[in-house]
Amino acid sequence: MALLKIVIVDDEKMIRESMAATFPWHELGIEVAGTAENGLKGLELVAATRPHIILTDIRMPRMDGLEFIKRVRETLPDVKIIILSGYDEFSYAQKALRYGVSDYILKPVGAKELTRVMQKLVQEMEAEFSAELFLVKAKQEIGLGLEAYLNSIRLGDGKKAGAVLDEIVLKLMSQKISPEQLRKVCLELSNQVLEALQRDGIPLSGEWQPGNGRAYQDLRSLATAEELYGWLRRFTAGIARYVEERKDNGHHVAIQKALQYIDGHYAEELSVKAVAEQVCLSPDYFSHIFKKVRGESFTDYLNQVRIRKATELLANNLYKVYEVSDMVGYSDYKYFSSVFKKITGVSPTDYHGLQR
Repeated sequence: MALLKIVIVDDEKMIRESMAATFPWHELGIEVAGTAENGLKGLELVAATRPHIILTDIRMPRMDGLEFIKRVRETLPDVKIIILSGYDEFSYAQKALRYGVSDYILKPVGAKELTRVMQKLVQEMEAEFSAELFLVKAKQEIGLGLEAYLNSIRLGDGKKAGAVLDEIVLKLMSQKISPEQLRKVCLELSNQVLEALQRDGIPLSGEWQPGNGRAYQDLRSLATAEELYGWLRRFTAGIARYVEERKDNGHHVAIQKALQYIDGHYAEELSVKAVAEQVCLSPDYFSHIFKKVRGESFTDYLNQVRIRKATELLANNLYKVYEVSDMVGYSDYKYFSSVFKKITGVSPTDYHGLQR
């Protein structure tokens, strides 16, 4: 890792300058990016340097530590924050913990205590960086298998999803992976599945809420790779079964809504994407279930609706053929004629002539 950047925010000039100049930051892999005398100046410094760590006093003029921390979290949610606190400010410091403060140090600041806190923080950050790096590498290693895994679950095919998962597991096992890294993979993989299902419009019960549903309750307590792989297999089988139990009814409801929308908007520029959005499904998934439920593609159905409406309009003898083309959603007259003849067996002009 490159040097970690820290900024020091304290209204006492001697304290901040002493910490910045005399503490052996470089020995811990840290460099001081700057100091500030209050929260307002601190915000400017943080915006300019984007540090990894912030060391801040609690009580300062113009903007206190709590407001400073709250504002920092809006732009740098992952930055590590350590607060400096006097003995009489402990309850005040406790409030800061709500904003995800990593630790606090009582004043006067001793070199030994500052070293202990910083060493602990650096170790945690190195572990997080290593885990993030592993996740990137794991995603690359899994590759196309992830898409096949997601699609199998979307279709409620637990058997196929399990087979694809076994291939993914074999790839992961070939790497040197700690239980903590594997836990992150389990969390990432399962969250991707549940978020994909939500995008497809499949309602998830409390058990399957991403990150905090009942399915996740025992994940944090599992300690070995075997236990974690077992959890991932149970998750895969369970969510595929859940989708299978709900998909047929949900699919028919979604497609019925889509048909109603098409019937009311056939004269507009309709696309798979536009109709899929109306029923809260992804375009690819919508196309798949439309054909499965209807036995025909979205485009074929839309053309059938439009041409049926066109024959009704032509039969009235109130409009010219090119006007009818536009009225049923075809901006290209040649394409309209081609589709019309394919479905009815005659050209729209001939059909129009037959109605006179």
